[in-house]
Amino acid sequence: MKIQIKEMIIYGTLKAVFYLVLPIILINVLSDIGIMEFSSSFIIFLIVIGAIGTVIAVLKHTFPKDTVANSVMGIIDSIFSGIYLFYIFGGFAVGKTFGEYRIEIENIKVLLGLQLIAWLLLAAAGIKALEHIIRTIELSRKKEYHVKVKRQFKASTFFRAIGTLANIAFAFYILSIIVSGANISVDLHESFVPGFYEGNPYPDLSDDTVNITITFDVQNKGIYAIHDVNLDVSVYTVNTSHTLPFDLPDNTKIGELTGVHYFEFSSFSTTKDKNLTVLIDPTHVPALLTNNATLSFRISFLALYAGIFVNLNISIEVPWILRYP
Repeated sequence: MKIQIKEMIIYGTLKAVFYLVLPIILINVLSDIGIMEFSSSFIIFLIVIGAIGTVIAVLKHTFPKDTVANSVMGIIDSIFSGIYLFYIFGGFAVGKTFGEYRIEIENIKVLLGLQLIAWLLLAAAGIKALEHIIRTIELSRKKEYHVKVKRQFKASTFFRAIGTLANIAFAFYILSIIVSGANISVDLHESFVPGFYEGNPYPDLSDDTVNITITFDVQNKGIYAIHDVNLDVSVYTVNTSHTLPFDLPDNTKIGELTGVHYFEFSSFSTTKDKNLTVLIDPTHVPALLTNNATLSFRISFLALYAGIFVNLNISIEVPWILRYP
């Protein structure tokens, strides 16, 4: 049996790029710009399994295509590809949910649930493995098996075509998410409008109330709707003036709004002037009215977009000017 040196080099190089070069470049870029952090153990194990995957690819293409040995190595290659993807999506991480990735940029933290993408990739690896299993049986028994869907197809050819179509569809799906996501914008209006209810005259502030209204617009020009949107808002104090007799402590939650739900923001739509009104805790109202401070609005956004779970947490700081005396 002639060893295929050329094929070994070509496919080994391609696998090395897929398993090693591109992931390492991506990890370095994401780490350098501070978006994501990767542990040294994750990177080392990635290099180890990437090297193993490259060796398997080389061994597979050592043998001619229409041989049992090539098909058997194809099964191993497909299974290992599934294991590699499972690792990439955190399938072996203890205490973490499969398919979750965390991104941090300054005051923005995003948790992405990529379980659908992970399962689609694993399904594609499974289809490829099934193709090679059938091909191995056909070659070892020197017999062709067929699948009938309106007309008869060779079984291995049928699953190869299904796998190819699935990969093309998946590529378009990923591209559509990227393009659609780039056409989504959320604009917070510049003013966070405070509302007051004044009870007894100053300095009796015990019956006064304060609420703060946030207004925002959502522009979704993508092809996917944003489903099951849930918003929570917490207000914390930062850099307060600490004026007696009503001291306003730093880093204290003084108000919140929870459980705001929107069914969806439809595709190719613009939603304007949505309001969120946060009621300040009455026990902190006297201190808030008599102190300068910076208010940190910590907004939690949960939604489902194109099969991806999105948990966005953003922090916005707004200056607060005392009202009394």
